[in-house]
Amino acid sequence: MRSFLDPEAPLVQIGDLNHVIYLAGIFVILFMLFKFRYQIKENPKRAMLGILIFAIVQRIISGSYYILADEFTVTDSLPLHICRVVCYLIIIQYFAEQKWLDQIIFYFGLFAYASFIYPVGISPALHMLGLSFFMLHSLIIVYPLIRYFTKGFVPSLKGALQSAVLFAVYLTSMQLLNNAIGSNYFYTEERPFLHDLSEPVYFFLNMFGIGIGFVIVALLIHLVINYVKHKTEKPKNEKEKTLV
Repeated sequence: MRSFLDPEAPLVQIGDLNHVIYLAGIFVILFMLFKFRYQIKENPKRAMLGILIFAIVQRIISGSYYILADEFTVTDSLPLHICRVVCYLIIIQYFAEQKWLDQIIFYFGLFAYASFIYPVGISPALHMLGLSFFMLHSLIIVYPLIRYFTKGFVPSLKGALQSAVLFAVYLTSMQLLNNAIGSNYFYTEERPFLHDLSEPVYFFLNMFGIGIGFVIVALLIHLVINYVKHKTEKPKNEKEKTLV
């Protein structure tokens, strides 16, 4: 039980067993999601209720750890970390049902993919924070797919631009908070890379680089969609010509 709550548990290293477990876990979840996509499409209300309950349970587990470990402070628990903000938005969206909010959730949620690929400060799989990490980031990755199955959600270029603007506001707010209380939101204080850059350069590189990244992702998604449409429509047209 001590290891499950141990605040000194060694962190995940890229390519180690815990990293492999996390990657295998998300692949299994995605496989099951696509396997049961038709059932999800036929039961949208149940699917969204399940998402709501899962998101709330994840927040309870995360908060409970910091209480049990006696580390429930703003600088330790970081309740406004971007993926945690996305979880709050998912909970809000259950009641709000705003199309633009799905766009923000998707683009802000891209950091969940990065966390699985390049884990920074992540606890091992058999740890309460590790469980919380996996639940949170799996939820963020799965959510847009469920919205696609149930609502036809597709990330848009407009959504990418809106997300870029809101991210600039978020990053600026977190930097001010870091300067005020010594927290490490968005890893601006304890950086995982680019240690030699000055603080202003690192800040603006994040702000504009990530905004551009959102736009590139939007363009790539629509490029793939158009390609798939072209490939599927071409055989239909050829079949129609043959019949004529």
